Amino acid sequence: MTVAAGLLNGNGALLFIAAAIGFALVCVIAWDDRTLLFTPLGLVLLPIVIAAWFGGAAVIGLPADVLLGHSRADAIWPGLVAAPVVALVLGRRFRTVGENTIGQIFMRAGILLVGCVLAKCVAFALGFRVFDFWTGGAVTLGALVVCIAVWQFVAIEGVVHLYVRAGVILAAVGVVGAWAVVNHVPVVGNPRTASTTTLGIMLLAVPLLVLAGAVLAVAVIRRARPDLSLFKAPTRTRDKAVRVPAAHEVWNAFVVFDDDEGEGEGEGEKEGKDRPVLVLSADGEGADVLKITSQDKSRFDAYLPLPLERCRGVLSKESWLELQPARVPLEEFRSYRGLCPPWIWAELRTRGLITKPAAAMVKQRNAPRSFIDRLRNP
Repeated sequence: MTVAAGLLNGNGALLFIAAAIGFALVCVIAWDDRTLLFTPLGLVLLPIVIAAWFGGAAVIGLPADVLLGHSRADAIWPGLVAAPVVALVLGRRFRTVGENTIGQIFMRAGILLVGCVLAKCVAFALGFRVFDFWTGGAVTLGALVVCIAVWQFVAIEGVVHLYVRAGVILAAVGVVGAWAVVNHVPVVGNPRTASTTTLGIMLLAVPLLVLAGAVLAVAVIRRARPDLSLFKAPTRTRDKAVRVPAAHEVWNAFVVFDDDEGEGEGEGEKEGKDRPVLVLSADGEGADVLKITSQDKSRFDAYLPLPLERCRGVLSKESWLELQPARVPLEEFRSYRGLCPPWIWAELRTRGLITKPAAAMVKQRNAPRSFIDRLRNP
């Protein structure tokens, strides 16, 4: 008990707890780019991304100022016009598994808009100074995080994982509460008169409690009414990614073992494993890929070494690229890792493994890419 109290003692411990919770939530929200967050580039981008989310959430919540009759409401009309636009942008950016239709974009944008405005109105009713830039931004950012995290969790099949995630979130709230007890800081207080530390604890704990409650509610509804399509996970079981694989991309996919891997076909389904793959080409049914393995294949000529220092962002360990193409059905692709480093693609071209015409490859390279992808591979 004494050791635990010592670890929780001081404002530094609270900052560490808040940073750990925040980083975990960022990894949940930026699921496709989570591996980038563990790289030097990711650590540089992290505060920029969080600042962008903070600003976007603050703009989305501006209509609440009008509803609450704030004195400067008539001077923020540009923000009122921008609020639905920003909600649409974020609704498209934080898409989940499956198709990204116009209807789904507008639905997510509407949820974000209503969620941020409602959160600001409720916080105002509780006494928070939501017209203050930092407090109002923190409230709307919390609403944004709750909405997106719930989308991510609901997109995964099953019920047990929802209970587990809710338990982890409640445990995080418990750690914050334990810090408050050890340091004799009130956990709850009147937002108008509470200390800065108590106010910070409330702004951290309340969104987490709302998130845990929402996840538990979805779990209960999914168990009680599995027929409700609103709470069903997408039908694709292994694909937790947000789009179809394309040439020049690295993905995680379930790949069936070759006969020479010693894991041959049994009497039922073929055996295999989840592993990174490099997509050479794809169509409506599957993709031609090159498998990536972390087992040492340096003694084989049929493998291309992939040093970690040249593949950070898409790989997490020293690996080798098998130069024998394999076919993988689209439903076996699980998650997107990033774009293939240009030097690998150039090496494959020299070995004759890239069969697309030059014009087609230029079109592929010039296809719309996310900001993070452009930073990874300009």
